[in-house]
This record gives sequence, C-alpha cells and structure tokens, in this order.
Amino acid sequence: MNTKPRKTLLLINPANQLRKGFLVNRATKSQPLSLGILAALTPDLFKIKIIDENFRKFRFYEADLVGITAFTATAPRAYEIAAEYRQRGIPVVIGGIHASMVPDEAARFADSVVVGEAESVWPQILTDFLEGQLKSRYQGQLTNPIKQPLPRRDLFHPGYIAASIQTSRGCPMNCSFCSVSAFNGHHYRYREIEEVLDELESIPQKFVFFIDDNIVGVSSQAKERALQLFSGIIKRGIKKYWISQASLNFADDDQLLALAYRSGCRMIFLGVETEGIDQLTEAGKKVNLARLKDHTFNAVFNKIRRHGIGVIGGFIFGFDHDTPQTIRNRARFIRNSHLDSVQVSMLTPLPGTRLYDELKQQGRLLYTNYPYDWQRYDYFEPVHLHPSMTRHEQTLATYQAWHSIFNWSQLIFRAVKTLYATRSVVSTWMLVLNFYHYSRIALKGVEPTTGGNNFQKKGIKTMLK
Repeated sequence: MNTKPRKTLLLINPANQLRKGFLVNRATKSQPLSLGILAALTPDLFKIKIIDENFRKFRFYEADLVGITAFTATAPRAYEIAAEYRQRGIPVVIGGIHASMVPDEAARFADSVVVGEAESVWPQILTDFLEGQLKSRYQGQLTNPIKQPLPRRDLFHPGYIAASIQTSRGCPMNCSFCSVSAFNGHHYRYREIEEVLDELESIPQKFVFFIDDNIVGVSSQAKERALQLFSGIIKRGIKKYWISQASLNFADDDQLLALAYRSGCRMIFLGVETEGIDQLTEAGKKVNLARLKDHTFNAVFNKIRRHGIGVIGGFIFGFDHDTPQTIRNRARFIRNSHLDSVQVSMLTPLPGTRLYDELKQQGRLLYTNYPYDWQRYDYFEPVHLHPSMTRHEQTLATYQAWHSIFNWSQLIFRAVKTLYATRSVVSTWMLVLNFYHYSRIALKGVEPTTGGNNFQKKGIKTMLK
C-alpha cells in the first residue's frame, strides 16, 4: 500500500489582462482542452486542479508542480503567474503555441519549456519531476494517428456553454499570418473516428465546437474521413449541435453537406479573409483566390445555407494592399454578402508565422518590448507599421468599418435572410446570437481592461463622429 502523500499538480489557463476579447461573452469562451488532456495523462499519485482565468481571476493556490499554457496575447500573464510560484521554489512548466515559437524567451520565466505538442512528453516530465531531475526543455513529437486520452472534463469550469473537441491537427496551407503549420505540422493528422465518437458521447453539453482548423480538409482522403465521421455521429444517434471551421471547399459536395447537417452541424466558420485579389495573394490564400476569380463567394455561402447550415465569414483588415477605401469596400462587401454572421480582426503578426518574420526583418513591428507587449498581439489593434496609412488612419478606417458591419439593422437583416435561406429555426437562433456575440467582441475589443491602450472607448467614439 502506497502511503506517500499525493502531490498537487496545478494547471493554469491565463487570460489577457489588457483586453477581454472572446471573454466578453460566456458563449465564446473556449475550454482549455490541452489542460484536460494533460490531466488525463497524469497518474493518480497527483491531485489535480485547473485554474481557468476565462472565468475566475488567478489567486495563489498551493501546489507542488505548476503547468501553464499560453497563446501569444496571454503570455505576459502566464509569465506573471509563473513568477508567483518560482519565487516560492515551486517548479513551473510552460507550454502551448507561444512558448513553442519562442522557447528561449519562455525559458526565462519557467523552469521547463515544452516545445510542440505535450502529450508525447508529459509522462516523462512527471517522472523527471518526481525524481528531482526536471529538464529545462522537452521536445514534443507529432504522432500519427493522434493518440490522446479522453480529457478530464470534470476539471473544467461548469460555465462553458459549448464543449471543445478535436478530431485532427495540422494544415498544409501555410497562410502567411497563421502559425498552425509551425506548431501542428504541414500535414493533416487524425484521431481514430471511434475514439472521437466515444468522446462525443461523454460530453454533457448540447453544443460542441470541433476546434479542427479544417473539419473536411482539402484532399479526397480528408473528405472521405469527414463523411465517415458525420455518418458515425448519425449511426450512433448522438444528438449534438455542432460548429467547426472549414475552407470554401466545404460547399463542393452535396452529400457531405447533407450528412453534416444530419449529424448536427448548424454553423460553419469559413476563413474568407478578404474579397480583394491583391490581399489574398499577399496572404497566400490560394483556395480563396481560385473561388474569388470565379466570383463564387456568395454561391458558396448559398449552397451551404440551402442545406440548413449557417455560414460565419472571417475577415481580416490591415493587409499591405489595404487603403481606407479598400477597408470601406470590404465592409460594404460584408454588409451585402449572403453570410449569416461575421468575425473581424486586425492582421496580426504572431511569432512563428512568415508574416512576423518578414515584418521583423523589415523593421516594421511597432511593439517589441517583449514579453510585455505580446498582450497587444490579440487581433484588436495594429501592431506593425502600414506602408501607406498612419496608425491613426488605419485604426479609424477599420473601426468605422466594424461599426458599419455590427449594428441592429444588420442583425435583423441577417436574421431574416438566415431563416429564409436555411429554413432552420435552430440555425437562425444560433447565428443571431453568434452575430451579437461577435459584435461585442469587435466593438469592445478596443476597450482595455486595465489601461495602457491609447484607444479608450471614449476616444473611439470621438474618432467615429
């Protein structure tokens, strides 16, 4: 009988302290899935607690070992929390996409850094900790197929409306502004479908977000796999409403769309990015370029909607080829489009992307007081010099565009159009809420939570008059 006292493992999901972003709405908060997976890989000799700043501000909690994950915009907060424990002699392991892109920086603020996906090295980390031999760096390996246990969802905060689940990782597209390929690899890797279905059946929430970067991929093999997944959900009688992300090729196959709807899909997010050929070329968005040259964006949206699935279009503002006029044109395109909901963001150079490397080499990054300035890299303000607009001109034009997209008349207009196009009350209701939530994210995204931002709410309103 083992009489040794259990060690306490504390897993922390930090939140950006400058702006709320997606945390403005309860419905757009996303579960820290990676922490749930690591918790499931942890043996019983550890007592585990997750502190999730998506819902509750960090307060010191006694622990023997601390694990922290972070995105770029939450990295300063992660380092701040790490210091609380390191000052007390408690070892801290930090991982996630930001630490993987800048491991030397992360190593200054943690005892150990995990580069890449942590599942393959987590058991070794725990063993090394127990033996007092924790290494300063661990390199995760990309496994194919993906092998992961069911995450410890019992440790997640009960306030999440939608559950997160992942069925694939990686992306071959390598868009200039995206770091997915650098972190998860250039090829799609999949989990076994039966394993995914088992996890779906264990999820208590009615609403599910498949966090795959592209739920149907771009190859015939990937599409066949998606068909098998959707068919499996139907066959097992799993009754969930789900949303995911895809490319414009999601609309290419009527059978796939029909199965997606029958399996519970009611919303799909498409990374449209822009209606401009120059901007798409700049971003390296080849799939969208082919569609745009055929003038088929609305045709894509309409085909998906006819199957009862609403379409959310993601758009980026601040490309090098943008001007105040192209920004106004993009807003007009969005307002007149056949989309059901819209997500907007500023072009943001994240470490690990081609965009970041190019702008750094050109000396165009505005905020380089790292790690403090990483909290600005959250898609809500320009963080690099534009070649033809001042920061003020770009910000003013962008926020004017966002205000023209998100208003009550647009909400009512899209609700009526969505109901007519999808013939689905559930899809319409979900997309009305989605549009409202994204409007709050976009229009409140410029409001700092703790100060330090030049664009206060009052200042923005004055600029927009």
